[in-house]
Amino acid sequence: MGRPYSVMFRVSETLWLTTVGGEDTSTRARTRARLRGQARAVWRRALVSGAYPVRRFVLLVLVGGRSESPVLAAETLKPLIDAGTDEGVWPDDDPEHRIMTAYARDPRPMSGRGALIHMVVFPAPDHWRGAHARRWLMGSAGRDVRGVLPVLDVPDAGWLTSNMRLPAGERRARQSMVMGLAAPLWRRFGSPGPHVGVVASVGYPDPRYWGDPDNTAETLTAMYGAGVALGRVPPVPDLFAFVLDPDRCEPRHHHVALCAYSLPEGYMPLSAMLADPPM
Repeated sequence: MGRPYSVMFRVSETLWLTTVGGEDTSTRARTRARLRGQARAVWRRALVSGAYPVRRFVLLVLVGGRSESPVLAAETLKPLIDAGTDEGVWPDDDPEHRIMTAYARDPRPMSGRGALIHMVVFPAPDHWRGAHARRWLMGSAGRDVRGVLPVLDVPDAGWLTSNMRLPAGERRARQSMVMGLAAPLWRRFGSPGPHVGVVASVGYPDPRYWGDPDNTAETLTAMYGAGVALGRVPPVPDLFAFVLDPDRCEPRHHHVALCAYSLPEGYMPLSAMLADPPM
């Protein structure tokens, strides 16, 4: 396997999308198309400058220049990742190839306006799946990790993904439903601490369906938000990652296990992951 590498994207304020935005479906579609077109050019330049195609990989997304939680940027990241598929950086961006995607804040100061995104590509062994990546990521936090694991089966009526063309009001209603379902789960737990990482495992009724777990960020951030509202977890996690759960769940439901675990003071995701890259 090759060494990890990073590709930088600058996104203007006018093209920035979040999982809690109120844009209508047409506006979202147009914005995604513009982002995807711009990102294709970035990937082409990156391949000329030393980036290389990978088959199976972990993606760390560092978000700079934004005040909100980095995981909310998943809506902006989707077309940027799709553009990598367009340009042959990976065979596909499904969980068979992109086995985990993690979002974190870029602590470096940024000049200029808009947002600056660095995608760090970690090539992974062919035998790796989501469980391998989850153990590797959580292991980077050290031995004294403690955590909580709220588990929720979300019915179809409350399920929300970035591929659904729903009005903004319906999207908000579904997120509110998920928060209501998740609140009793969070009440059972204490807080893992002031600094947390999150790994969300997403399962589907059909285990043959390899849906992108981070397409569910609108659902998962609502579930996490219920914990924030109850004071169990901080508003902005230090790290938020998504993996596919290969086990089948009940029909017309989606199974979500949200592992929120403690991180040591001063934990830096990029440094920790580079110190022990996938082998």
